[in-house]
Amino acid sequence: MTTHRRILPAVLLALLTFVAACDQDNAVQPQLASATVSSPSLDFGSLDLNLGASLAQSVTVTNTGDRPVALGPLRLDGGAAGDFTLLNGGWTGTLGAGQAVELGLRFNPSEAGPRDAELRISTNADEVGTLTVALAGAGEASRYRQVDRIGIPALNTVFNHPPAFSKTDYNTASPRDDVASYTGLFETVLGAVANPDPQATAALLLPDELPVSLGTSVTSFATLTGRAPADDAVDVALSVVVGIDALKSDNVDANDRAFPSSFPYLPGPN
Repeated sequence: MTTHRRILPAVLLALLTFVAACDQDNAVQPQLASATVSSPSLDFGSLDLNLGASLAQSVTVTNTGDRPVALGPLRLDGGAAGDFTLLNGGWTGTLGAGQAVELGLRFNPSEAGPRDAELRISTNADEVGTLTVALAGAGEASRYRQVDRIGIPALNTVFNHPPAFSKTDYNTASPRDDVASYTGLFETVLGAVANPDPQATAALLLPDELPVSLGTSVTSFATLTGRAPADDAVDVALSVVVGIDALKSDNVDANDRAFPSSFPYLPGPN
């Protein structure tokens, strides 16, 4: 009888412990704020200094938790941080659960040799805090020299007004210097041709690089993303730049020779 009395409390204690464990397992788990980055590093390779070459890449930040995650500020650190630029000024804001955002960066080396930096993305994620992406690239001084350039078609046509504008200086300059060197000149010319917003248009046109969006099946110079052979480049440039209707076209609306369907896709010279 004594043995049975000892066993009973032990059985009850074990039963109560089991019930408590089940209740704990069934309890609502706390929600977490969590975020991940698609790649811990980006390698931009070696770019030619003499040609002013640049390259853009991106990483994606994803909210992998249950609660919204606030991103920002974004910061570039390291000895060569000045050679990397956050496209569109970077992105700061809040990602809902499952949402993601793509962050673009451009590398434009200012010196020869390795050019390394780090992108630091501040978050309020519980387990992460700050996301980091190592940035690597190099500048290479080649034997080539730039003697001419044209990014956005017909800019020289509109803005080449000596002595304020030297075509030789422009053709040998690097796009990395365009904003500092030509913004004031562009705004002056844009104002003279009645552009409705000279500052915004100058910011659109500089630096003089023609980006290509690989995410779209059709590119159009009209949206400053690539250029098809049949695009009326001069008319598009004039329509973007000039605010006077009578000056928005050169009245040459089509090529006088058909474009071939095979490489190099351009007709021979006249």
